[in-house]
This record gives sequence, C-alpha cells and structure tokens, in this order.
Amino acid sequence: MKLRQLSLIFALWLMSFFSLAGEPIVIGETLIIDSKVLMKQVSINIRLPTSYQASKQKRYPVYFNLGADDSFAATAGILQSLSHNQEYPMPETIFVSLSTETAVSIINRGVKSEDFINFLETDVIPYIDKHYRTQPFRILASGERFGMAPLYGLIHNPKLFQAYILISPWITDKSGLLSDFETFLKSSKETSAFLWLSSGDEPKVVPNYNKLILLLQQHAPEKLDWKNAQHNQYISSVQSMISLPNALVSLFADRVLAPDSPVISAGVESIKSYYQQLSDNKYGYAISSENAIRALGMAMFNKGRVKKAIEIFQINIKDYPNSPHVYATMASALTEKGDLTGALAMQKIASELATKQNDAWESYYKKVLIDIENKLSTN
Repeated sequence: MKLRQLSLIFALWLMSFFSLAGEPIVIGETLIIDSKVLMKQVSINIRLPTSYQASKQKRYPVYFNLGADDSFAATAGILQSLSHNQEYPMPETIFVSLSTETAVSIINRGVKSEDFINFLETDVIPYIDKHYRTQPFRILASGERFGMAPLYGLIHNPKLFQAYILISPWITDKSGLLSDFETFLKSSKETSAFLWLSSGDEPKVVPNYNKLILLLQQHAPEKLDWKNAQHNQYISSVQSMISLPNALVSLFADRVLAPDSPVISAGVESIKSYYQQLSDNKYGYAISSENAIRALGMAMFNKGRVKKAIEIFQINIKDYPNSPHVYATMASALTEKGDLTGALAMQKIASELATKQNDAWESYYKKVLIDIENKLSTN
C-alpha cells in the first residue's frame, strides 16, 4: 500500500512537468532580492501557475515554503497536480520557497523562528505582492527543523498568514513555544485560521508534538480550523509527500461542494450566497461559484430537464465569460438538445479560450469541436 501511494504521487509529479522530447522542463526560477533582515542580497525560488501568463487579470493565493532547494520540485509537482484540472481540488497558487543559501543564512543566526517570520514579513511578502498578481490569502508551510516557524507566526503575527501547515515539526523545549502557544490559545478566542499538523513516529518529534495536540484539544478557539494527521508508517523524509496533498485538499475542501449537497440542491441563489460568505469570512477574495452552478445545471440535465439546465448554464456564461468550461458545458447541453449549430458556436469559444489560457482541457475541447463539425457535415 505504501509503495502504491508513493508511486501514484511520483507519477503525478512527473505528469505535472511533462514536456515534449528535447524541450527543457522549467519548474521555476530563482530571484535575487534585497533583505533588510539579513542585511544583504539573498535568493528565493518561485514558480508561477500555468495560467499566469495567459490570464493577465487573474490573481493568485501564495504558498510559502521554508524548505530549501531539494524540496522545491516535489512541492511544485504536488501544487500543480492538485490544481491543473479546473482548479480542483485546490486553486492555482504562486509558490515561493527559500533557497538553500538563504535558509543557511538564517540558520547561521541560530535558527530563530522569529528570523524566518521577520524575513518573510519584511522582505519576501512585500516583494512578491509588488511584482506579482497576488490574492490576500497566504499559506505558510514547513517541517522538521524549520517547523517551529509557522507556529511562531501563528502566535505572534496571526494576520500575516491565513493557513499554516506543520509537517513533523521539531519543537524544542528551550524554544518556549509550547508555553507561548497555550497562552495564545487561551487568550485569542477570535483567531480564525487553518492549522494542519502531521507527524510520524520520530523520537525527536513525538513528545512535544503530542503536547501540542493536547493543547489544541483543550483550548483551541472555535474559529481555529485545525487538523491532526498521523503517518507512523512513513519515515520523515517522505512525510511531506504524504501529508502535504492531504493538507491542501483539507484546506480548500469548502470550495468544492458535492453535487447533491443542500446548498446546490437549493438553487442558484443558495450557491451564490454560500460562496459570498466563504469569500468574505475565510479567503478575503471572490471564490468562484462556477463549478457549483455547473453541478446544479448538470443535475437538471441528467434528470432530462435540458431547458432548465441551459438556463442555468447561461448564468455561468454571464458570470464567468472568460472560462472555457462554461461554454463547453453549454455546447454539451445544446448537442443533446439537437442544436448542433449553437453547440458548434459554444465549443469554438471553449476551444479558443482553452488554447489562449493553456488550459489542461485544451486538447479535449478541440476534439469535441471536431466531433461537432463532423456531425454537422453529415446532417
């Protein structure tokens, strides 16, 4: 079972960066920035989403990782494989990671968690926000020797990030973080954030990790959405490969509603109200209701209520005119209705937008377009 899971993750990683023979595989780039905290120029690694260049108006959440160069490709692969299919089950994100050189510079200062947080707040986040199209939703992830930094950030600067992922964190007694965390939990009842923690059975991790979980069980604020995952069968070197996908799926699970959920079943206004509340109360930017409205339309379509489905799909076209998928869905409904001319017009738009946006469905939409053209030519 372990080998099967790891093989699947590795396969997804490879598929995420597939290219034609002879073409370079570009995962990201290294940036040089001026650091006020470290008082010198330092390097960070960044990977932009697949749609970044084509979707000029789109803004993205940012995933910050304190890991060094050796984890960059694997993490980028996970982020890509989880977001390339119409941003399901997670949205596309800008991925920023420390370079090994920069991580060493901070380590040489004594591996103080506040150094990492100060560096991110003072140097990295302002630079990324200035030069890239970002949303006000940030994720901070780390583990092992750097695992105390996200916890320190949650305690001392809880508004800087909206989600924290700690994988096998080495929480030392001398750091005083457990005591600080207990005080924070008891005094910060309105804190709203996502916190994911996971560990294996590493001797240096387990004792204080268990104390951390106990504190959360006893004192976690109601709005602190925290999860605990145990992966005792895996060594620390593969913890992130196992835990990170689960953490990200859990973080963004509320963006994806089941087709038979009460919210979708109640209709379009119910769906829009749900996503408006989600946008206002958690993410801080507009979360698309496109997929949920499509699910409602498909439910009507599968019940044979094609006319009603088309009305719902038309709402999606009005609300999301730059999405290739709303036109492809409409084309499918019109094909079923027998309106091949209308379906052809919709599928052409879907294919053109998918090509322009370098969408993962591009080749499939072109194939459907050819199929519709062939049907028209034989009628």
